[in-house]
Amino acid sequence: MKIMKVLAFGAVTLTAAWTFAQTEGIKETEKFVKAGEDTSQAVADAHVQTKTALDAYNALVQGDSKDMKEDYKKLLKAQKDMNNRVADARKTVAEMDKQAAIYFTSRSDAIGQIQDTGMRDQAKTRLEESKKEYDKVRASLKKGGDELAPFSKDLSDQIKYLGAELTPSAASSLKPQGEKLNKQGTTVFTQVDTAVTTANKYFGTLKSGS
Repeated sequence: MKIMKVLAFGAVTLTAAWTFAQTEGIKETEKFVKAGEDTSQAVADAHVQTKTALDAYNALVQGDSKDMKEDYKKLLKAQKDMNNRVADARKTVAEMDKQAAIYFTSRSDAIGQIQDTGMRDQAKTRLEESKKEYDKVRASLKKGGDELAPFSKDLSDQIKYLGAELTPSAASSLKPQGEKLNKQGTTVFTQVDTAVTTANKYFGTLKSGS
């Protein structure tokens, strides 16, 4: 009788441990998804703010401004917001990586407890595929953030140029550089859009639903 009680207690303990592990696994998944979505949103926000600064710059260079002094103040604010957003986008990748390591380790541990060999191997294959997809997502988001940094620097240089001589002729003299900058921006913004779309799709597949 004592042996049966011990075995029963052991079974209950193992079940409780497994249930706890499953619950923790769900929590780790949610944290990973949130970190990924936060990173994706940060990169998207950096894109939007950089585009806003570029538009404000273009208004001055292309001669559309009716009040250069006032519009330049708006441009400086847009520039500051742009730099902050770009810096934030690059920082969030580190937090996403941290949560990714915890998530994949937790998932691997859970797979190791599957008794059926076939299902365990199948789960391992899915895990490896998910890791590879994440590596692509991470590289894409990181590249998007990294590409925005030098672009924002180039834009900032031209904003400083304008500040040194805020006149219509000075603004007009920047048109060749402005055209080059806008072409560069088109390429960078396309890369960022692709990165964000890919990331959102990947993290969406990890959600269990509401």
